[in-house]
Amino acid sequence: MSEHLLISLGESLAPIALLIAFGYLWKLTAPGGLDALQARRAINLLVMYAFYPGLAYHVVSHARFGADFFWVPLYTWVGLLIAAALAWLVFARSGLFQQLARRQLGALIIACSFGNILSIGLSVLQPLYGDEAARFAVYADILGVSMLFWSFGAGLASAWGKVEGGGDGFSLATFLRSFSRLPPVWAFAAGFAVNLLGLPNPIVIDRTAELLGQAAVPAMLLTIGMSLSPAALRKRPGLLAVACLLKLVLMPALVAALCLPFLGRSELSVSIILLAGMPTMMATVMLSERYGLDTELLASVLVATTLLYFAVLPVWLWLLLG
Repeated sequence: MSEHLLISLGESLAPIALLIAFGYLWKLTAPGGLDALQARRAINLLVMYAFYPGLAYHVVSHARFGADFFWVPLYTWVGLLIAAALAWLVFARSGLFQQLARRQLGALIIACSFGNILSIGLSVLQPLYGDEAARFAVYADILGVSMLFWSFGAGLASAWGKVEGGGDGFSLATFLRSFSRLPPVWAFAAGFAVNLLGLPNPIVIDRTAELLGQAAVPAMLLTIGMSLSPAALRKRPGLLAVACLLKLVLMPALVAALCLPFLGRSELSVSIILLAGMPTMMATVMLSERYGLDTELLASVLVATTLLYFAVLPVWLWLLLG
């Protein structure tokens, strides 16, 4: 990697780490009497209903659509499903972890599959390729991760959660209802229509969406810090190490093996590979709590992958860009 890229990356990663650290400091001190749980819930609502829709609308309404509109979600789906299959084989069929209950297996499979694409992915791609690279993260999150999260993820969690005996299974109606109610999906569709159909995009609306979108990434990084629990890392270190290997190394490596022969080494392929290696997605905790998976174990994987990510990312950048 060039010296300029290293400096740019360092300048980008430092604020990410500081924002996460600030969120963790909030968790420790609860300034103003507002504890981390309350603050996190409030911020998550703001992100879901205001900041992320603004970001999705602004990015998509200005994006230059091309093959990446199809390639990014496709490889996101492929990588996620492969990661889930590998996690199932390692944790449920390899014989290495024989004492795991079904709700623990479900938590591990979900934690190893769904990545924190938007908050950390945006923070990594934009310094590498500029503001337009935000579209890769938005495509991967809305057309890739979100669709599978509310279908495959919810179905898996309901089948492996609750009281050792499975749940109520996947429902297409429930998936469609949940997905269609997501505000970012509507904002994405509106931005897509404005862009593709040439509909009016008033400067007031566009500028408001842009301002809202600028708050999305810092807000989500704060919530990551508010969710960290270093004490959880002392439990099951071997299990966490294997989960981190699957999520941060094997998943992007397999995606690289599948996409590089077709796409070559380009801005698109590097972005796809980097997005495949993101740490565990924050929303998986919500899914775990809803369906009765082992939330403590899942949160431990989230913490471990998030902290280890800052050591693994430079290696991937050296391999892909060096």
